[in-house]
This record gives sequence, C-alpha cells and structure tokens, in this order.
Amino acid sequence: MNPRLPVLSLLLFASGALYAAASLWQNGLPANYWQWRHELVLLSGVQLMAVMSAAMLLATRPRWLEPLLGGLDRLYALHKRLGIAAGLLLAAHWLIKLSPKLMLALAWVAPRIKSGGGGKDPLVSLAKDVGEWAAWAVLAMVILALLRAVPYRFWRKLHQLFAPLYLAGAFHGLILMPAEMWAQPVGWLLAALMLIGSGCALYSLAGRIGKRQQYAGRVQSIEALPAGQLEVICQMKAWPGHHAGQFALVNFAAHEGAHPFTIASADHGDGQLRFIIKALGDYTRRLPAELQIGQAVIVEGPYGRFQPRGGARQAWVAGGIGVTPFLAWLQSQELADSQLDVDFYYCVRSRGEAARLEEVRQACHQHGVRLHLIESEAGARLEAGMLPEVDEVWFCGPQGLGEALRRGLKQRGAQAPVFHHEAFAMR
Repeated sequence: MNPRLPVLSLLLFASGALYAAASLWQNGLPANYWQWRHELVLLSGVQLMAVMSAAMLLATRPRWLEPLLGGLDRLYALHKRLGIAAGLLLAAHWLIKLSPKLMLALAWVAPRIKSGGGGKDPLVSLAKDVGEWAAWAVLAMVILALLRAVPYRFWRKLHQLFAPLYLAGAFHGLILMPAEMWAQPVGWLLAALMLIGSGCALYSLAGRIGKRQQYAGRVQSIEALPAGQLEVICQMKAWPGHHAGQFALVNFAAHEGAHPFTIASADHGDGQLRFIIKALGDYTRRLPAELQIGQAVIVEGPYGRFQPRGGARQAWVAGGIGVTPFLAWLQSQELADSQLDVDFYYCVRSRGEAARLEEVRQACHQHGVRLHLIESEAGARLEAGMLPEVDEVWFCGPQGLGEALRRGLKQRGAQAPVFHHEAFAMR
C-alpha cells in the first residue's frame, strides 16, 4: 500500500506560492489594509478553487488514482479533508471580504475613496451574487456532512448538490479573477483545475459516477449471526473478479443508495460474493427485516488496496466486524501460495459474538497462522506491547483501537513495523 501523499498541503502550497509570485511581480507588496484585503480575497479564492477542484475529481471515484493514493477508502478520506479545507477557506474568503465593516466601525482604517465613472458590469454583479449564494450552500453542506446524526440517505442526496455548486463557484472565479492573472502560471494552474473540476461536475450531474463498475446480481442467501451481524451471499450475473481484502459499494435498495461493505470471501471465479454486515446504523439495523432472498442487488467495485502479502513477518489485528477482510484473506490463493509467519489477533467482546469463529480457527490452522482471541468481557485488552516484533501490522477495526496501536508501535522507534489499515470513515 502506497504511503499517503500530502495532496492537500501540496495544493495549498502550489496555488498560494504561484499566486503570491504573480501578485508581487505585477503589484509589489501591498501598502495598506485595502490592498492587503484585495490580495487576500484573491489568494483565498484561488486556493479554494484548487481544493474544490481536487475534491470534485475525487468524487468521481477515478480508478487510476487508487494505486497512487492507496485505495478508494483513502481517496474518500482525502475527499473529506478537502471538503473541510474548502469550508475553512470559504469562511476565510468571505470574512476577509466582509471585514471592512468591522474595521471601519472600530476606526482602524480610513474609508476607501472610490474612483468615479462607469456603471456596474451586470456580469460581474451576477458572478458576485452567484458566488455568495453558493458559498452559503457549500458551508451548510460541509457542516451537515460532519454531523453523524444526519441519516446517510439524506446526506447522500444532499451531497449531490456539490456538483452544481462547484459550477457556480467556477463561474464566480472565472469572472472575478483579474484578467492579467490568466497569463501567469497561477492562472494556468487554476484554468486546468477548473476545467477538470467542471468536467467532473458535469459527469456527476449526468449520473455517470461508478456506472462502469456496477454489476447486477441477486441475494442468494441470508443468515443472521450473533451480535447483530448478518451474512449475505450475492450471486452476480457478471463479476470482473476481486482481490481478497477489497470492498464494494452495495445497493440493496434504490432509495437508500450504495453502502461500502468489505467482501468477506476470496474470488473463486463463480461470481459469488459474501458480505457480513453489522448493525451499526439506522439502515443496517433495518436490513435483516427488509432484505429478501432473490432480491435484486447492484454491486459497484471492487475497490481498495487492503490486499495480502506473503514473506514478511506480520501481525493481523481485527476488531469486531473488522474480521471480514481477513476472512477473505484466509480463503485466498495468494496466501495459500505464500510462506506465512503471522500472528492474528481477533478482538471481540466475547467469543459468542465472533463472526464465523470456527471458520477462522480452521483456516488459521490450515495456513499455520497463530490465532489469538482477545475477549474484552473476560478482561482482555489488546495493547501494542502485546504484538511481537514484526515487519508489518495489518489492522481493520474501530478507529480508536487502530490509533492506540499505531501510537504504541511508534514507540519502538527504528523497530516500529509498517502499519496498514483501512480508512473506512467514508463520511
């Protein structure tokens, strides 16, 4: 899995540095508040469009970016960070724009003397109005996206408004960007990003996102498992195959939309996919009552780079439902052909809540994997110090447990293992 690239930092630095260079070349260093305000409004606007363009690109789920960013789960984690950054930049952009009222009220600056002559350009006025309304809408969307109390189905539909709002922001920036800036490197960068972002927005509005990776199938079997878990096996009419550890976006009902679930089975060439789904939210709690055998399903994927490797000394850590990628790993031919030296830590509340525990035991015995069952109700708790000296740690489970293990393993210094994990916080 490739290390995470500092995409957000690179975007902010590149767009900011190029704008600063162009501004200094043309206007020199600002001499007063009004000049500083003008430059900071433009700088924040340029950085905002760069960040929003990148977020718009990632929203289309480009397959060619998965290897570079480490999988769709990390791609969406970056998309979320870009969205938060866009909200902060947008707030800064408008606060700087509106700052004269406060500055004049406090008598910290003298009123600006405007040069007369000429009426208002109607296109400029329209761009300002469009940008203001789009700004408030985007800020509201960012806040709603961060509120977990908002149901997923409502958030999913609301999130689709980002495409037209992006186009409104691109129009605002295109009209209000000083004409001389388009002839500078910052203008070339911004033009390229806005062109890509606008193309992606139109692609989204046409409903084309993910269409090429969608496959139809039917629910073949349903089995209730302990601790609110549900095993669903789908028979696909056509399936391109997948690597053990990948996930898919599964759509059981059009009104609800697709949800990400790890494929809990290796690929056997028969188009059969197993998902083990835990009742963690409103939708997954309703699923056992609503799902029926023979029901149509649309599966989009496969996605992700959480894939097994042989050779290195490893520790696997699964927290609860995080066992699903390891179930697929233990079925995979890739691991059957590998020389394994693995300790597998399966963390559950109690053994009665461990999904497919007997299957895990048998597969671990067959592959020579040392299984350690960690039961919290019995007073056991996995800590970094319990893991042996290994080259790699593969983790899938609750974010808090993963962060605690990562911090603890870092304390080993030069002997700290590489830590791989799935970033399944898609919101």
